[in-house]
Amino acid sequence: MIHPTGPQYLDTPLRRYREMDHDFYSWRDTWSERRLNWSGDTMLGVWIQIAVEWFPLNISGKPFLPVGAPNRAWPDTQTYTQRDYGHRVGIYRIMDALKAKGIVASAFLNARVAQRYPILMREILSEGWDIVAAGLDAGSIHHEGLDENTEAGMIAETLAILDSFGVKPAAWHSPSWSQSTRTPRLLLEAGISAMADWVNDEVPYRFQTDAGSIIALPSTMELSDREMLALRKQPLKDVERSFVAAARRLADEAKDSGHGRLMTINISPWIMGQPYRIAAFERILDEIFAIDGSKSVSVPEIVDATIGL
Repeated sequence: MIHPTGPQYLDTPLRRYREMDHDFYSWRDTWSERRLNWSGDTMLGVWIQIAVEWFPLNISGKPFLPVGAPNRAWPDTQTYTQRDYGHRVGIYRIMDALKAKGIVASAFLNARVAQRYPILMREILSEGWDIVAAGLDAGSIHHEGLDENTEAGMIAETLAILDSFGVKPAAWHSPSWSQSTRTPRLLLEAGISAMADWVNDEVPYRFQTDAGSIIALPSTMELSDREMLALRKQPLKDVERSFVAAARRLADEAKDSGHGRLMTINISPWIMGQPYRIAAFERILDEIFAIDGSKSVSVPEIVDATIGL
């Protein structure tokens, strides 16, 4: 739909009458067919995503400020150092909480974290966390206004940095869940087989590009401490109840249908790693993993459990 006399932001060239706005995938529902087949007695897979991000102090704000970025007059040292608290303190509380319960997690890791905090990178690897490449840094946004060579270079640089630490991630997460229409294809061409940027399903599906298909892994904004605590300012008790309620509902759906379910939660160490919140995180883990058939899962396990990919 084009508005020749209106402002440019009203132009929507991908909008189609009575159709989806893209050809990346066909619409489906998650309910009519069996989608997940976990091994053993598992019925509820729990994918814990730990956002390990570096927010540059001089983020440009183009095309937008990423969620959680310094946004006051430069230099916004208060915001910058609070985020840095996550690298220095908060993430170790998260590590301890997960290790104590024998739970695995995936680090959604900006490559420049590895460069700037090599000790932290080595400790993340020693924890056995799955590494999902999360772009260069929190301010390196993928968007339609980027030149294709520039975007491809950002992806290549990210993977080269991680490779220098012996990490060859199969999965990708774009900073602030932002993509251009080229991003999935460029990821596939760079050797990435899965991405976790789209929040429209609870089960992986095939996402079509001109270079073939890439797996779209479930991501989450709803079950995110950043969304719930930092943006919505929900009381911590309500957040705790929400995580547990989601797990119980998904487990009930798995039991009633006989189909496996996947719960995805996203945690930021500078938020949940605070000393007055970490006990709530530990209680959340206790309650979720007390549910019969629940198990923490990693990217390879999610892909292997998905039927019909």
